[in-house]
Amino acid sequence: MTAMLSSAFLSDVEPLPLRRKGLSLAPRPVSSRSATLHAYAASQLGAELIATYGAGRSTAGGWLMLSGLEIHLAQSVLSPDLIGWRRERLPRMARGTAGITLVPDWVCEVLSHPEERAHLLPLYAREGIRHVWLVDPEVRTLEVLQLDGARYALTALHSGLATVRAEPFHALELPLRLLWAE
Repeated sequence: MTAMLSSAFLSDVEPLPLRRKGLSLAPRPVSSRSATLHAYAASQLGAELIATYGAGRSTAGGWLMLSGLEIHLAQSVLSPDLIGWRRERLPRMARGTAGITLVPDWVCEVLSHPEERAHLLPLYAREGIRHVWLVDPEVRTLEVLQLDGARYALTALHSGLATVRAEPFHALELPLRLLWAE
């Protein structure tokens, strides 16, 4: 499915800071330390999830996992750090499109600024994204959130060097130390 964005539509989208050539809600880190921690955590988490769930590797059900892509939803153009769809909902990627218009089943944001949580969660809830992970590499936490009505409920808070299983990826034993460059 392809979304065509007209200038009238873009004027209705909430003002968003620019990132790369697209629109984004998540400004990039200012300090080089934050930037490297952010990139490292996002890359490692993506690698672990793709190794377990990508390309039909899991008996628990396949996922399409992407990073660096815009999602064009009903009221927002979003660019989460990591995005996932269950394969039964998105069996194949559309080719030659600027973004995907199907609401993802899961998104992950690696937090770079304290205000990101308050800004992103209401938008993700409004769009109906069921699962959200918030990773904070500075304080070494993984927050697992699930949509409950119009708001997110915290289902788990993991920290430190624990090895965890987190919704919706219970088949993956995730050593958090991998995200913290330990």
